[in-house]
Amino acid sequence: MAIYPRRDGWKVVVYAGVDPVTGRQRQISRQVQGSRKLAEKEETRLKAEVMAGRHRGTAAKTLGEMVEFYLDWREYNGKSIGPQTIRSYRGLYEARIKPGLGKLRLPQVDPPALDRFYSALRKSGSLRKPGQPLSASRLRDVHAVISGALGLAARYGWIAYNPAALVKPPAPHSAKRAMPTTKQARAALQAAERQDPELYLFLRVEATTGLRPGEVCALWWQDFDLEAAEVLVGYNVVHAKGLPGGYVRKRTKSQHGDDRPIALDGRTAALLREHRGRCEARAREWGGELRPDAYVFNADETGRRPLRVDTMGKRFGKLAAELGHGYTLYGFRHFMATQLGAVATTATIRERMGHGSLEVTGGYVHRVSEADRAAARHMGDLLDSE
Repeated sequence: MAIYPRRDGWKVVVYAGVDPVTGRQRQISRQVQGSRKLAEKEETRLKAEVMAGRHRGTAAKTLGEMVEFYLDWREYNGKSIGPQTIRSYRGLYEARIKPGLGKLRLPQVDPPALDRFYSALRKSGSLRKPGQPLSASRLRDVHAVISGALGLAARYGWIAYNPAALVKPPAPHSAKRAMPTTKQARAALQAAERQDPELYLFLRVEATTGLRPGEVCALWWQDFDLEAAEVLVGYNVVHAKGLPGGYVRKRTKSQHGDDRPIALDGRTAALLREHRGRCEARAREWGGELRPDAYVFNADETGRRPLRVDTMGKRFGKLAAELGHGYTLYGFRHFMATQLGAVATTATIRERMGHGSLEVTGGYVHRVSEADRAAARHMGDLLDSE
């Protein structure tokens, strides 16, 4: 805080704290014409405004600075977000937002500017350099980042309103998901059983339960009750650079993050018991025992590291190419959802797929419903019958 003489008066400078975005110290300055006493009154007035919180805003000039601040904030605040998602957002910022709108001053980021930017991304991927057009789904991710950054700025009172709230990016086209027919599913399982037994078991678990591939990779042996033919699903595995060990086992996408019990058909439970026996024998060879938290589908001899989803995807992709099948690993998950429509209610299918929350009450003797058991038997018989 200081008062400096000027040729036509005085300059008053008051310290206003640290800028929440840039991290730099902020100062408020005013020019005062007249006597030093008037300058001192202005200094007192500015100090009172700072104490009242009227200068808590940011001096950030550009959208780029605001987005960088938002991404740092978003990683640890708000609704839970996965490491791959936040990494993807940062990539979009560096590749699309920063070179496109990053240097714009915040007041310049208005609805027309955003509309022009989104149109350019859909047309050629850039405002200035023609290239690969951005898909509608990725454009919605760009919008989510920009809207989140401007929304946070508006909530803190740094800007008057969120201009992105007035802009709607194009909705993604709902593409039909590729999935196997019943004949193709059986053929793929039979080929995997001959060529790659581990992939066969992985596919069978996915096809009969409807689990996401990442959920299958996240399964520990303690998640299973093989005598009761049940599995408790509540986690997903995500591999990404920068994570400790290269991966994280995190809660699933279900609405409240609850564990959901799912019935297994008899054949799948038997195959898992055989697989567990092999894992136990392998552990004994190493002079140890199979831990309850060992991964069922593991990448090392001890079962401490899960298999990567993309590894299983590549193994299945090679098999599918040999068979001439045009669907990915996720096709088996969607296959189950469509096939169960013949024997199960929508609620049961949603239960198995994990699209909603599932309330688990400890007082029930049978955690898995009879309808869910019928769903498990149907999927097992469907894959095993000729």
